[in-house]
Amino acid sequence: MKIVLLGYGRMGQDIEKVAVERGHAIAARFTIDDPLPELTKLSPEVKSADCAIDFSSPDATAHHIHTLGPLHVPLVVGTTGWNDQLASHVKFIRECGGTLLHASNFSVGAYILFHLAAEASKLVDRFPEYDAAIHETHHRLKKDAPSGTALHLAKKVLMALKRKTEIVTSLNNRAIEPHELLVSSSRIGSVAGTHTLTFESDADAIEITHTAHTRRGFALGAVAGAEWVRGKTGVFTIEDFVLNK
Repeated sequence: MKIVLLGYGRMGQDIEKVAVERGHAIAARFTIDDPLPELTKLSPEVKSADCAIDFSSPDATAHHIHTLGPLHVPLVVGTTGWNDQLASHVKFIRECGGTLLHASNFSVGAYILFHLAAEASKLVDRFPEYDAAIHETHHRLKKDAPSGTALHLAKKVLMALKRKTEIVTSLNNRAIEPHELLVSSSRIGSVAGTHTLTFESDADAIEITHTAHTRRGFALGAVAGAEWVRGKTGVFTIEDFVLNK
């Protein structure tokens, strides 16, 4: 495939390495200092690309979707922090007949974490003595907190654990309410990403943790997702990719 990289930070560079290893070519690279041009100024290489992989910023992602979607260049978006805009972007992609594969985390292991969390929450729902909380840790340069992965994990818990009905990310010097699910964050060093769901009772505790050792797992998932979505039309998530791989 000919791939356009939207964002060329650490993730973009890792994606390039994985893509080249898998026999693909990089058609173009765009950064915050050299952004994707408007539709009328796009080069032929970009217009004819087989896919674009976006690990940029929420504002840039909106521009990428509205520029490349109508050209039917499939977009693989791993950028986080834009969930509040998701519904409008999904509507746009469907209306223009474009293709979007999006995920808060492109690690296959993270998807397995989501599945385990949902199943565990169903069991815990029967036992009111267990409380629940989520904590995530990422490198100090990550801008959004909590991570998109942590929020997606929290939604999986809320769907199954009926006594938790609201996600909170800060308590502001107050006690947590029984119906609230706390999602907390740490930012330190160069940690690639750790997410932990804890069920706590007076008798014991259960922890389900996914730890990313490097960013390569995210890059591999994004490139494999680009390979999978090629030739498809519509809006997809990592669940569609993993379940139908």
